[in-house]
Amino acid sequence: MIKVIFYLLLSFVPIALTAQSAIPVKPRILISTDIGGTDPDDNQSMAHFLMYSDLFETEGLVSSPSYGSGNVSEILRMIDLYEKDLPELKKHSDTFPSPDYLRSVSKQGRRGAAPYRGYMTATEGSDWIIKCARKKSDRPLWVLVWGGLDDVAQALHDAPDIQHKIKIYWIGGPNKKWSTNSYAYIVEHFPNLWFIENNASYRGFIANYKQMDEFNGKYYDTYISGGGNLGEDFKNYLEGNTKLGDTPSCFI
Repeated sequence: MIKVIFYLLLSFVPIALTAQSAIPVKPRILISTDIGGTDPDDNQSMAHFLMYSDLFETEGLVSSPSYGSGNVSEILRMIDLYEKDLPELKKHSDTFPSPDYLRSVSKQGRRGAAPYRGYMTATEGSDWIIKCARKKSDRPLWVLVWGGLDDVAQALHDAPDIQHKIKIYWIGGPNKKWSTNSYAYIVEHFPNLWFIENNASYRGFIANYKQMDEFNGKYYDTYISGGGNLGEDFKNYLEGNTKLGDTPSCFI
């Protein structure tokens, strides 16, 4: 039941295949999120991510609230819900990460935007980005940014060598105004950084409240209601209307 509540998005979730075989190669990812802050889409996208986390090699979950009150405790709360749903999820796959592992890679990043120069001092989150990026691997580390770029900018400042080891997918749009300084720093000092800036297409994952059909006003009742603890929590944001604004970053 739980596995299918976001079935409409399943076909878009990335699985890379090796040239030699059909064995799936999981993308290495690190998510930087302002979850728990001013925008509920991070909670909805985090619920969706956790339910498909068996498809990724997750190396970090960093709380980077450049604006608002978000912090790592909100990531941990979502993991607690995931832990309750895990027995049901395991019926569909035996490669879901353990809750304790996810907790171990959840880190606190900068609280508040970086100053004019675009960086300030290292955080637990920015140091973790560096550590993950420097791991020996023939695959890049995808840094999926759901909020501000402050911890990414700090990591690049402190360890410029990682720019060739990471690929950034940033959900921009309104997030640009919360981390203008770090964005400007990255653009000026790392012009060759592999960087996707999504400023519009994420809107395709936001319900059209003027069109109350099964995919908008009735989406929760049709597809999510009864879908475990993560499904129940989903209704706490926008009364269950979908705003999965950060989910496109997972389609790498």
